[in-house]
Amino acid sequence: MRYTARELSGNVNVSSSHPLIELAWLAGGLIALVAVIYLAFWGIAELVVPRTPVDIEVWAGRHLLGRVASQENPHLTELVRGMVQPLAADSPLHRYDFTVSVIENETVNALALPGGRIVVFSGLLKQARSENELAMVLGHELGHYAHRDHLRGMGRGLGVTLALAMLFGQNSQAAGMASNLFLGMEMRYSQQQESAADAYGLDLLAARYGHAGGATDFFARLADQADGKLAYLLASHPHPQDRLTGLQKMIVARGYAIGPTVPLPGLQ
Repeated sequence: MRYTARELSGNVNVSSSHPLIELAWLAGGLIALVAVIYLAFWGIAELVVPRTPVDIEVWAGRHLLGRVASQENPHLTELVRGMVQPLAADSPLHRYDFTVSVIENETVNALALPGGRIVVFSGLLKQARSENELAMVLGHELGHYAHRDHLRGMGRGLGVTLALAMLFGQNSQAAGMASNLFLGMEMRYSQQQESAADAYGLDLLAARYGHAGGATDFFARLADQADGKLAYLLASHPHPQDRLTGLQKMIVARGYAIGPTVPLPGLQ
């Protein structure tokens, strides 16, 4: 009896579904996995950060950020320490040894880094017209320390980076792209965090100078120069006009007076 092979009804080497559908399922699964990882580390950060001693944060800051090329500015460091000194004895800011460094960069920005290190870009110094304006900006960064926003963002970003490296390998392009995306997202604080930091900085400014003069000048100047709000969607700070409006409302609500500003000494 002669054997006759039966014709297969389908090709086992070819999927029965469309390749684009399979790609969509794979992409959706990857996004869902990354979202789960992110939420997990978000929850961990919210639990761990409030319980993390400042001493550990200072140690981590020295080891992780020691290679940032910058030069300490004595006047700005003295200004920050002078703003912290009158705070209540139980303020967490007393546990930091703050230093302010300047990086030569035209970016108009300042950053609160772990361990009490504040970085100011030279582009911001060129925009300032009074000591009060700089005090407001630095007070805002001190607000992030008081609320430990910087440590929360760093914890989430590093956690996601480590998880992606473990899943896809350290040299994976997918892990690198996703890591850069999440680290970039974590550089941007929420609107609520930014508003709370501005309020904290405003109170420090008023406590130091006895009024809120200079609190809005810097942001008013930036608002006149700024692009549309769409350009600020992924920026590290909200649009200057939004900050200006928020500060004006806070000044009225707190009943702060507006007084003369202090001339700005040479900082370069």
